[in-house]
Amino acid sequence: MAYLGSFKPDKGLLEDLILAPGVSGFEDPVRGYILEFLGKYGKPRVDKLGNVVFEAGGKGPRLLIAAHMDELGLLVTGVEESGLLAFRKVGGIDDSILQSTHVIVHGSKGPVPGVIGAEPPHLRITRKAGEQAYKPWYELRIDVGAESPEEAVEMGIEPFTPVVFRKQLTYMAKGRYLAARGVDDRAGCATLMELLRLVSNGIVRPRVELVLAWTVEEELGFIGARSLARELEPDYFIAVDTVTCCRLPLTGSMRLGGGPVVRAMDNYYVTPPRLAKAVYRAGSARGLQVQVATAGGGTDAAAFHYSGVPSVAVSVPVQYTHSLVEKMHTGDYAGWTRLLAAIVESGLED
Repeated sequence: MAYLGSFKPDKGLLEDLILAPGVSGFEDPVRGYILEFLGKYGKPRVDKLGNVVFEAGGKGPRLLIAAHMDELGLLVTGVEESGLLAFRKVGGIDDSILQSTHVIVHGSKGPVPGVIGAEPPHLRITRKAGEQAYKPWYELRIDVGAESPEEAVEMGIEPFTPVVFRKQLTYMAKGRYLAARGVDDRAGCATLMELLRLVSNGIVRPRVELVLAWTVEEELGFIGARSLARELEPDYFIAVDTVTCCRLPLTGSMRLGGGPVVRAMDNYYVTPPRLAKAVYRAGSARGLQVQVATAGGGTDAAAFHYSGVPSVAVSVPVQYTHSLVEKMHTGDYAGWTRLLAAIVESGLED
């Protein structure tokens, strides 16, 4: 049996984290859920930006492992005379997915359901050749049923109110796959919490001084991680984040179901080869499936790498990243925790 073969992730933990709202800069709901969980194992702290840090114990090199709490979403920028809401995107959202979507506006008086409407094709003015078939975000509006700015205010909606897409969790192929908005990176948040439970229960014995963190505003440029890199100065850093699958030649032979991924390179930096090999060896020596791939985009690891801390991203492959249906293999997700446990038990030996 593979390392920690009896380990099974808590399905409810993952689902609760995915469903919790937490647009970049507005992470309070998901942070509150994480803090409640951590309180069972010790005393976490929250820094000035809202990052959550938990000292998990152990002796050896100081290893910080982090996942980001924030998610893609929208931000209300104004209310028109019609009662429709103008907005801007928060994070890397493709305009093509915005039309005809259900959203939830998290106003001061509670959540308000709404929709982003779409122009019917039979009323659409013929477009010029080569013109995109969908409207850009700045031409779209959120409809919450308000008929005036005053009615929107009565609902608790005003400028700078965060908006999330309504989420649905879809299990496919008898539970082999899960698709939902927010797999990036609530799956990573859950994985760190699973790791902490294993360490706290004595099932995993770290050969490192283990610090865990849940960061803010990763989707806007690793904002929370930049602050932690200056403050904590670990010997090593691991970003626990998703990696986009599966597109040759960019991502190599990575596939869903092939196990968690050591991210060898992305658009921001090349992982130090020694560190990448140590992570791969920690998993493969324990009989775990481990993939190595390159990627687009970046992770919190870039912030630490730029600060001079050897850093690597350990990821779960996800298809349809930054969409409303981010899809991952549940076996890869379980293997993610096993791989992180193997890393902290190996102590990142040469």
